[in-house]
Formats: sequence, C-alpha cells, structure tokens
Amino acid sequence: MSSDSPLPLLPESGIQLPDTPLIRGALDYARKYTSLTTVNHCIRSAYFAALLSRRIKFPHPTSEPLDVELIVFSTLMHDLGWATDKTLLSKDKRFEVDGANMARDYLSAAKLSLSDSVDWDKHRIQLMWDAIALHATPSFALHKEPEVVVAHMGIMADFWGPDIGTGDLITVDENREIVDAFPRLGFKDQFIEIMCGLCALKPETTYDNFVGDYGVQFGLDGKGTGKEEFAEKRLAKSSPRIFSPAIGVHDKDGVSD
Repeated sequence: MSSDSPLPLLPESGIQLPDTPLIRGALDYARKYTSLTTVNHCIRSAYFAALLSRRIKFPHPTSEPLDVELIVFSTLMHDLGWATDKTLLSKDKRFEVDGANMARDYLSAAKLSLSDSVDWDKHRIQLMWDAIALHATPSFALHKEPEVVVAHMGIMADFWGPDIGTGDLITVDENREIVDAFPRLGFKDQFIEIMCGLCALKPETTYDNFVGDYGVQFGLDGKGTGKEEFAEKRLAKSSPRIFSPAIGVHDKDGVSD
C-alpha cells in the first residue's frame, strides 16, 4: 500500500484495507455525495469490518475465503442513502435501499471504466446489494452470507465499539486507533439529525422500521418539532391498524374471524 493511501495501515490493529482503483473510486464517490462525518463513519466501519473478519466465528464455516474487497466496498458505500443532495434520493424507498441502488449503479459504471480491474459477477453484485440494503436490519443480515454478516457487524461496531458482540472482538486500544485515525466529528448528533430528516423528507419509508423511532423521540428536526403528529401517523400505519383489518375482508362467505 502506498504511503499516500487514503486508507492507511493501522499498526496497532494490523489492518490493511485493499487499495484498488475500485476502492479508491468508491471512497471518492462517498466523499462527493455525503458529509465528511458520514464518510469517516463509513471508513471506520470498513476498518472494523476488516478487523472482525478475522475474529467472527461463523456457525457454518466454508472453505471459501471472505471477499474482503466486497466487504470494504459495501461498508464504504453503505450510507449513500444519506446523500447531502436530496435529488439523488428516491421518494419511496428506505435509505438503505437508496444506498444499495446507488452503489450498484456506481459499480455498473465502474465495470465499464475500470474493466481490467473490476471483476464482479451477478452473485458478487447481489451480495454487495444485500450487505448495504440489510446493514441496519440484524434480524436478516446476521443470517445471510458471511460477507453480509461481516459488513453489518463492522457498521454496528462503529456504534458499539468494544461492547459489540459477546466476546472480545474489538479491544479498547483498537477502537481508539480507528477513531483517532478517522474522528467522529459530531457523528452522534449528525446521526440523529439525519434520521429525523428522513422522517420529515419521506415519512412513509420510516414508519415500519427503526428510523421512525427517531421521529417519535426527537421530532422532525431533532428538537421535538412535530413528534406527536408523526407518532400518530406512524401508529395509524402500523400492522395492527393496516394488516389485521384486511384479513378475511374479501372471503366469499363474508364471515370474519
């Protein structure tokens, strides 16, 4: 890895990320469309994922090596759904799906411009999409392929640090080294601001998932504005209100349970 790499070797952790044209391009793309605070979060996630890839014990190990480039690419691109230019975002999709779609589009373009160094078949592309789309949903991500699991765990490690998992997966010193190299820059406050912003920008995509929790707790501006109204709308869209009444409505005998 060259000395001018944007993803340097971290000696304490012994982590060295792939320094390929695709990875450098992905980092540049994330820098172009998301805030520096978000970029640093994504880089830290990539380092945590690389570290955890050595330590996570999978219940059904295979002889296939982990696809480290896929994991790093996915973690670097996983929050494109937080783009500062809102015209890049959909009006009807969760931010994770926006990010997965944008990363897939980027990869399609990269395969044309970097054809000699980008070898991604349909399976790899699908794994990348899954790793991004499911990164905030552990009830799915943890039961997917190892690359999806590691990407999810790396991203979550940037929230939990050494407390992640049930074993000593990350030491305090390793956590400190990664955070010192790529500072948080007010990540906690910006994360709440982004979640609340999504509740305001496209609330229908937040009612059925954790993002809506922030609208209920912090309102649409992070300061409590509109939180009661949002909570009422979210409840009205909940499964008991929408799904349950629909069961049996059109049965031929017209008898409800």
